[in-house]
Amino acid sequence: MPLKKSYGQHFLHDKNIIAKIIAGVSVETGELLIEVGPGAGALTEGLADLAGGGLALIEADRDLVPSLRDRFPQADIVQADAAIVDYDAITQNRPWIFVSNLPYNAGNAILEKIFTSKNPPRQLVVMVQKEVGERMMAKAGEMSVLSVATQLYCDVERLFIVKPGAFVPPPKVDSIVLRMTTKTGEFDRESIIALAKIGFAHRRKQLRQTLAQANVADLVAVDTAIEEIGYPKTVRPQELNTADWVKLFSALNPS
Repeated sequence: MPLKKSYGQHFLHDKNIIAKIIAGVSVETGELLIEVGPGAGALTEGLADLAGGGLALIEADRDLVPSLRDRFPQADIVQADAAIVDYDAITQNRPWIFVSNLPYNAGNAILEKIFTSKNPPRQLVVMVQKEVGERMMAKAGEMSVLSVATQLYCDVERLFIVKPGAFVPPPKVDSIVLRMTTKTGEFDRESIIALAKIGFAHRRKQLRQTLAQANVADLVAVDTAIEEIGYPKTVRPQELNTADWVKLFSALNPS
């Protein structure tokens, strides 16, 4: 099967890895299962057995769609870019699970689209580049905008590492499989992420200076907010955990 670099295609073929991914997916009664990037369908075979509430496949490469339709006639197959597709239109307010060997070149955009949908999935099991996955799971001291954004939307659990030999062609880096459980609760995640983006614009500088210079608030107000959440004025952005960013946003926006 010819591969297309524009789609970042690396087809998973290791049966042991496929079995471990399937074992990491827990589908509840009536839940729709959506897979992005089924490719040659190696992972889809196992997912089809789990999908009692329906199976939807989103594949960008139109040349792969006919084979997928033949092999999985029970599936709703959508030929589209998973970073811009309307997941709410596909799910129709049904509960759902997301599974994907995410393309390295579009994984973050796809996850952002999913998390900001009106009806996000209960659970996601995804494979991403190991370095990216570790940044998503980072703790205070090593935080980044990616870790703050990811952890605002979900709890992240590391399942296992996948070596390049599990793919055809093998990528140049290790991958990691993560299981994410979507968090509930209504708060302004996007505004908190925007605040974190400002804070991390100069990650080596003290957070107080960066926020004040960006006119988030005056220096006195920023200092008061930082002390209110339990940190010294000298704190740097990577030292705050996700809950701290939520508290800091609230302290700076008391209304």
